[in-house]
Amino acid sequence: MFAEATMRAIAAAQTTELDHIAREVWRAHGAGILDDNAAQTAAEAIQARRTIARAEAGQSVKGPPQAPPRKRQRSPDRQASIERRRRLVASGPLPPPLAARFTWGEQAAMRIIGDECRAHGCCTLHIDAIAARAGVNRTTVQNALREARGRGEVPGTPIISVQERRRAGQRSLTNIIRIVSKEWSDWLHKGPRRPAVGVGSNCTSSKKLNTTDTGLFLKGGAAEPHPWGIPDGVYACEAVT
Repeated sequence: MFAEATMRAIAAAQTTELDHIAREVWRAHGAGILDDNAAQTAAEAIQARRTIARAEAGQSVKGPPQAPPRKRQRSPDRQASIERRRRLVASGPLPPPLAARFTWGEQAAMRIIGDECRAHGCCTLHIDAIAARAGVNRTTVQNALREARGRGEVPGTPIISVQERRRAGQRSLTNIIRIVSKEWSDWLHKGPRRPAVGVGSNCTSSKKLNTTDTGLFLKGGAAEPHPWGIPDGVYACEAVT
């Protein structure tokens, strides 16, 4: 009778009461009221109740479903991306003392930024657009920007400034990147004239490269004029100064 009453009490007990019931079970076992089998059965029932209580508590505090991880950016033509990076680096996008701070991929990204700043006074391209034109991934562009702002592994002198344009309750605009290094600015203006990579003679053109452009990076297929609403430079610097 005591064993049956104990099992009913375990089934109806709150989590905070299980420790007290466990002590009573082993006290009864020591007094000879419960035999070994009954005490072991009660102990297993108590443990099972604790496991169920932990699972229920975990479900109650679990937050909303997490967003799926960002799909890794991959070039549809890896060899074309490699060749493009090599050409961009070979063009000498940075003075040698500054170029030494960056990897080859980062130098290619800085070439795209430098072209935009020379043509428009600043760069308002989306990170994905810079990455597509340079033949690199967005992480490489982010690393290049971090180093250029003087916040790399070995902090250095900033050569660019980055102005964020966050909008409460709305999609943020692309950042405004400006060159603050006189050395780099002089290098760009004294160097040979060349069209910005990824656009034609019209700086507002939506014409893109045929291999690893923004549309291909973001969609994994054919390019579109403005994939996912990410323009390739529609924010004129004159309008955002």
